[in-house]
Amino acid sequence: MKKRIKEIKIVIGANYGDEGKGLMTDYFSDRRGKCLVVCNNGGAQRGHTVTQGEKNHVFHHFGSGTLSGADTYFSRYFILNPILFAREYQELGEYGLVPSVYRNPDCLWSTPYDMIINQIVEDHRGDKRHGSCGVGIWETMVRSQRIHIPLDRLKGDPSRIREYLVKIREEYLPERLRDLGVDSIPEGWKKIIDDEGMINHFIEDILFLEKHTKVAEDKLLCRYDRVIIENGQGLLLDRNQKEIKEHTTPSNTGLQNAAEILEGLDMQGVPVEVCYVTRTYLTRHGAGPFPGECPKEVINPLMEDRTNQPNAFQGSLRYGIIDPEELGKRIEADFGKYAKNEDYFISLAITHLNETAGKWNSLTDIRADRYKRIGVRKVYYSSGRTREEIEEEDQR
Repeated sequence: MKKRIKEIKIVIGANYGDEGKGLMTDYFSDRRGKCLVVCNNGGAQRGHTVTQGEKNHVFHHFGSGTLSGADTYFSRYFILNPILFAREYQELGEYGLVPSVYRNPDCLWSTPYDMIINQIVEDHRGDKRHGSCGVGIWETMVRSQRIHIPLDRLKGDPSRIREYLVKIREEYLPERLRDLGVDSIPEGWKKIIDDEGMINHFIEDILFLEKHTKVAEDKLLCRYDRVIIENGQGLLLDRNQKEIKEHTTPSNTGLQNAAEILEGLDMQGVPVEVCYVTRTYLTRHGAGPFPGECPKEVINPLMEDRTNQPNAFQGSLRYGIIDPEELGKRIEADFGKYAKNEDYFISLAITHLNETAGKWNSLTDIRADRYKRIGVRKVYYSSGRTREEIEEEDQR
């Protein structure tokens, strides 16, 4: 296939997530030419917010460039969730959008039972919760090592799908719960688990996903002028982090997955901008170590996060002081380990400047030139919720 692609953007969260990856993906999508957003790790637990005029959407299962007309590709590293895909596809339809979506045949996919196991176990842990968001990402990965059939091997056959789901429900689910220390399933959950209607609805969701996506390999990227690889979560939640594994995410959140995809394609000479995104302070969802944690009032008592509202599994958003030097070190480490050649370069997006008067933690002036030592070529400054409020500064 003849190479058409002109530039590649890779959007990576530099902290614990919630940095503004959706905003930057939307910003990069707002250009001329045919654009593809690659959802590249994790799954529908991501929540990337994009605001355009009266439209405000939190993207879970689609690329955050969708409102700007970009297509979506689920790479082999992305976990499909037919329930949440169908729901979000219909939500986007309310905006008059008919997204073009492609999926790699090797994608893992979540079942309702992965989500149920996740939620039962988190409830069982009580005050020792891991901070899961409850959509079964980790459980999908564990189950897929024991009992997994690729979506396309089921060939959209309801009877084959049902047989597979019943096997998970009757054999795998009780065994997995026992492994996790749950010997007795709560009565309310038993009714949900045994409900045949849930299987019927889920089969409909699977068929919906198959109908509204096309199977594709990574070479799909070469058909686009601009490719944006959109990561979920952040560097401090990477599966290889040294902190307690229970409080990280079971995927590569940095450059690794994107570099592996591009390495398999003929991309020589195509500029690859690796954009690390950070707020001017730290946030974290759920449990886990949080150096620098502080009350929100220390940063700005008046700020309000409209997207990250308290929920049953992760509680309220936590706030902390960011260390700009440590930020630079982890960006440098990730980029240095996985950047393949001289086509790769670093950019930095700093969001939420309006909440801290343009300073780190409302205290220290932001000096972008401190990042020249790690090769930052461009800095993006965001002072609001929309792409119109982003300014660019070239560091060369």
